[in-house]
Amino acid sequence: MGLAFSLAMAPATVALAHEGIEFHNGQWFDGEGFSSGTRYVVDGVITQARPAQVTRREDLEGRWVVPAFAEAHNHNLQNAWGARRSREMYLRDGVFYAAMMCGDSDSNQAVRDTLAGQDAPHVVFTACISSSDGHPLGMALRSYRETDPEIGADAIHDRSYVVMDTPTDVETKWHLVQAARPDLVKAILVHSEDGSRRGDPELYGVNGLTPDVLPVLVQRAHADGLRVAAHTESAADFAVAVAAGVDIVAHLPGYNFWPGKDASDYRIDDATIAAAAERGVVVIPTASIAEASAKDRERLAAIQAMQLDNLSRLKAAGVPMAMGSDRFTATSIVEYDYLLGTGLFSRGELLRMLSVDTPRLLLPDEAVGCVDEGCVASFVVLDTNPLAVDDAIHAVVTRVISGRMIEIE
Repeated sequence: MGLAFSLAMAPATVALAHEGIEFHNGQWFDGEGFSSGTRYVVDGVITQARPAQVTRREDLEGRWVVPAFAEAHNHNLQNAWGARRSREMYLRDGVFYAAMMCGDSDSNQAVRDTLAGQDAPHVVFTACISSSDGHPLGMALRSYRETDPEIGADAIHDRSYVVMDTPTDVETKWHLVQAARPDLVKAILVHSEDGSRRGDPELYGVNGLTPDVLPVLVQRAHADGLRVAAHTESAADFAVAVAAGVDIVAHLPGYNFWPGKDASDYRIDDATIAAAAERGVVVIPTASIAEASAKDRERLAAIQAMQLDNLSRLKAAGVPMAMGSDRFTATSIVEYDYLLGTGLFSRGELLRMLSVDTPRLLLPDEAVGCVDEGCVASFVVLDTNPLAVDDAIHAVVTRVISGRMIEIE
């Protein structure tokens, strides 16, 4: 875990901030299409007004400029080791904003320290809430026991995640949430409708909150100005999350079918979808993880059929969606590719999700997800038209972060 980070491997930057830089002969994305024009960067902000002094001119040669991409659900920048290991992958992919969906006070601070002074990625931090027998306990125990076979749950509870088994735990343990200094609160639900899971030793460490805890948690988080993202596994979890008032659903139900469950356990009912649309609940499908979780082709086909059913009805109802992969060795680019392959979304819809909607979800108070007047000067330049070519987002040729040009070897 303690890998050394060589500064020699860090991407080089060309400082553009505090200078008037001209980017001309570009095609600029407005969320719907591209239009030709010139932009200037002054003190890290985009303007269309030519500054008094232009100190540098960049010819974009007719290429396509889009706002920097975002990753709404991952864990690969969640600790210092991961931040060192994965940072360059994010920069290479043009993904400059990323939400790490199960943080704690120690790991959040370690990542802040590791990335201090770096141009990107901008990490959105969370505090992770689950039950004493809930996910991610099982995963954490397996990892820690590789070096310490005797380690127990007490070394993980209220450290790697905050345990809330009853509604009264929310207020009692809220100081642990605050200690993480989160941007979001992540709440774990795993087949919360099935109480029999609690007595199954095979499922110890992979459960989640009970339905009565979540509304209290949401209310407390909202009182502190924090949004809540819910990990959901089943359709019932999704309904519990929407009814509780969460802001974000961090998984589309049915990316994996648990033993003893079938498609009926993962099909979201129309009334819940309508409620999600009415309340503006944002869904992060993380649909591509089905490829990693399915055990065989038959199971994958069943999962993908359920995904198509749920996604098509969510889209038709106008439920907002954001791009997130939850893939440890990848970024949201793999989710873009997967969703494009479903045939449910156009290139334009997915490009907007990746470069406009997701950045704005993660950083709602900042001028991101745009390349117009007053926007943060964080954008990527693509070699081919992403509205015409499927893999155009893989061809990033220029990266600008807050007015700084990033050069990748």
